[in-house]
Amino acid sequence: MSRTKFLLYIFIFTSTFSFSQSYEDVLRYNSFSQEGTSRFNAMGGAFGALGGDVSAISVNPASSSIFIDSEIAISLNYKNQRIKNLLNNSKSDSKNDFLSYAGLGAVLVYENRKSKLSVGYNLNMIGDFKNSFNLSGKNNTGIDSYFLYYADGIPSEDLLIYEDETTQSVYNYLGNNYGFADQQAFLGYQSFIINESDDGLNNYVSNSLYNELNQNLEVNRLGNHLKHSFNLGTSLNKNLFAGININFHETNFEETKYFQEYGYSNSSNVKRVLLKENLLALGNGVSFQLGTILKVRQLRLGFSYTTPTKLKIKEENSQYIETDITKNDDLITYEIDPNVINIYDEYQLTLPSKTLFSLAYIFSKRGLISLDYEITKFNNSKFDDNKDSYLNSLNYSIKNKLAGNSESIRIGGEYRIKNYNLRGGFFSYKGPDSNLDNRINGISAGLGINFGYTDFDFGITKSNKYSQNRLFTRGLTNQYSIEDDTYSFYASFSIKL
Repeated sequence: MSRTKFLLYIFIFTSTFSFSQSYEDVLRYNSFSQEGTSRFNAMGGAFGALGGDVSAISVNPASSSIFIDSEIAISLNYKNQRIKNLLNNSKSDSKNDFLSYAGLGAVLVYENRKSKLSVGYNLNMIGDFKNSFNLSGKNNTGIDSYFLYYADGIPSEDLLIYEDETTQSVYNYLGNNYGFADQQAFLGYQSFIINESDDGLNNYVSNSLYNELNQNLEVNRLGNHLKHSFNLGTSLNKNLFAGININFHETNFEETKYFQEYGYSNSSNVKRVLLKENLLALGNGVSFQLGTILKVRQLRLGFSYTTPTKLKIKEENSQYIETDITKNDDLITYEIDPNVINIYDEYQLTLPSKTLFSLAYIFSKRGLISLDYEITKFNNSKFDDNKDSYLNSLNYSIKNKLAGNSESIRIGGEYRIKNYNLRGGFFSYKGPDSNLDNRINGISAGLGINFGYTDFDFGITKSNKYSQNRLFTRGLTNQYSIEDDTYSFYASFSIKL
């Protein structure tokens, strides 16, 4: 059966393969910071032993049982980002501004002389994927290395377009029958970046000649990782409080990436390459939380445990490549546009558990100070491998590359002057990858105004997020850094019922 006839029996515009999972998925979805109300953010998120704030529910489920009155709260934020990139000692700057919601929540309190029961809900953002940046730099490794990596061992006849075929039909056929690697080899071959070697052993050589290339990467990202917490809390006695959460996770991630390189040698057949990729990933999952808060006079002790999260993810992507090639002293532009959306099989990623220890001290009615210490074993992340060798190799990389014991610290304080509350905080998060430098540090401040049954809270955080990434996952794997300096302004309104 020819490839063209085969396509009559499958989707014409989409293709489905078994594996879209990558090591980068683990880094993306292992969120290691979170946002909430203005009060929560202004105190660095250190609420594990305090409670009494709707966002604290997502940190420690026992927090809802601290509420005296039922309450509803909503928060908005405005972010100003400055992103600095470094690629092979070349620096680039980008700026972003955007407005979004920071969260919402409600707690209903039922109390009698013997006991208290609280029911709560909180929507919390534990991962914000929004950012856009453009970086440029010089490199002595080109994108031909990316295509050579995937093409190795693939028969060249699989990469040809025969008389009764089109770019779309072959790209689609390769994806359905052989997968992502063959599609990449096809793009590199048809755009004349690589060519078959003369040894007849399905090896390939580059058509590019260069000493140093100019490379430009533009990335535009949208999306977030949201956690919906449905809460039940109770007071076991006057000093001991407990709670449980059922958390529903919702992730969406969109990325458009443009990679361009030029600066080849005069004798090179390849003069310019542009590769565009679009990725859409949607996921959902469930986790559970248990928490307690113990009061010992002015001292508060908190503990919370979050179970591993079973996250199911669906992904789709599309690609387009454009090259300038010299042929018989003429410069010809080739556009390889498969016009195909690759739809991948749903897969499951297990995110690790988290353990939180908290300590707070209350200074009568004047103020408080609080400390949260959280431990996450990121190398307990795991793909559902079903004894597949590819997924087993990813899980092996996770065990060896991700942090076995990553620690996060949050410190906050509050001082009351009549109906005004002054707040400040500090936070430090260590990211998943132990081989790459991923971290978030920041300071925060805020003001709360109490009007009896309503509160207006304002907060500001200055955070520095540093991470390292790779140009591509294979072949062209040069690391570049992303230093994200962000000012976040929060406003919250809450009302007691």
